[in-house]
Amino acid sequence: MELDLLWLILAIAAGSYIIVYAFVRRVNEWYHVSKLGEKRHFLPPGDMGWPFLGNMPSFLRAYRSNNPETFIDSIVERYGRTGVYKTHLFGNPSIIVSSPQTCRRVLMDDEKFGLGYGKSMTRLAGKNTFVNIAKSEHRRLRKMMTSLMISHEALVMYIGNTEDVAIASLEEWAAASKDEPIEFFCETSKLSLKFIMRILFGSTSDSIFSSVEKHYIDVHDGVHSTAINLPGFAFHKALKARKMLVKILQKVVDERKAMKKNGEQTAKRGMIDLMMEIEDESGKKLQDEDIVDLLIVLLLGAHDGPTHTIMWATIYLYGHPQILQKAKEEQEEIIKTRPSSQKGLSLQEIKQMEYLSKVNIFFYGTRGYDNYFLKTKNVGQLKARNKTRLTLRWRVYRAKEYYGACRFKKQN
Repeated sequence: MELDLLWLILAIAAGSYIIVYAFVRRVNEWYHVSKLGEKRHFLPPGDMGWPFLGNMPSFLRAYRSNNPETFIDSIVERYGRTGVYKTHLFGNPSIIVSSPQTCRRVLMDDEKFGLGYGKSMTRLAGKNTFVNIAKSEHRRLRKMMTSLMISHEALVMYIGNTEDVAIASLEEWAAASKDEPIEFFCETSKLSLKFIMRILFGSTSDSIFSSVEKHYIDVHDGVHSTAINLPGFAFHKALKARKMLVKILQKVVDERKAMKKNGEQTAKRGMIDLMMEIEDESGKKLQDEDIVDLLIVLLLGAHDGPTHTIMWATIYLYGHPQILQKAKEEQEEIIKTRPSSQKGLSLQEIKQMEYLSKVNIFFYGTRGYDNYFLKTKNVGQLKARNKTRLTLRWRVYRAKEYYGACRFKKQN
């Protein structure tokens, strides 16, 4: 009797497994692909994952692991090295483009491909940022921000605002590592957040760092999640965190306005001060809501890149002591010629770092992706039906044929 019951349980389990993987696993693909009719034959290989979730579970597992490339690797292993695959990510039917040649075509062909963003990003970025505004307003805002971000005043300000943060962090790491090893990626992540906050807010960034960090992390996680606005999901938590972040940043804007009205200023200015002063060609300034939305987008956009750059630069320089030594010697020579009255690094000294500027540290963005939509209905063998946005998510992953073992390349 007990043996019969065991066999019954095993049969039910096996049947459930077949139903889940043979039927439920294909519902998402049937739903999305069937809409294309005969055009479905032009889709690249791949699968659409689970209903509602798509391939996000496997994507996030790889994303948070020590080897994020396993997501692409598993697709390549299943469907071959075609360089183009269909999938379902961030709530959208998507095309993954992974070969350099195809990525180049997407990036260079503005006529057929346009920049787009997932639902999570468009909701969390804010309605007054590059993500959600019309083309004419996008051009105006980009022109204003470009002149603001790379002006001589801004570059000098960045150096003055971040140098003491870097020195303090290095001293903290040195002291902490005497007792036990530090978790380097977490420390570089915190350091890059301190950098961007000091650049944005100047000397007042320290007083709001803890509150901004807490809510920013939730918003950041929400950007990289499916846009499901239900309790328990990262996106729902991110929307609530964004509201708190808006309140904090609006308070900072109000305080800066009050200080300017009273003729006061912070010890070190930040980009927020420049945002409040900048005008477009018609003399129009940014509104408070514009500034707050832009601050959130800059936090999101300027955090991951420096984090990975700092981490990989340290790892590869440590692994190539001859290059590290030459870079140090150049720094020491620059310091020797520094006037005794000068305190700290200057923009002119950075321009003198010729050897360092010729050493490119090649690393891959483990969390990088951009979204493009298909403007026309027919590009080669990729076709889309009317009013269907085809989202392309691209990145060149670290395949052996594209990347060698060496991550350093010295330019002539």
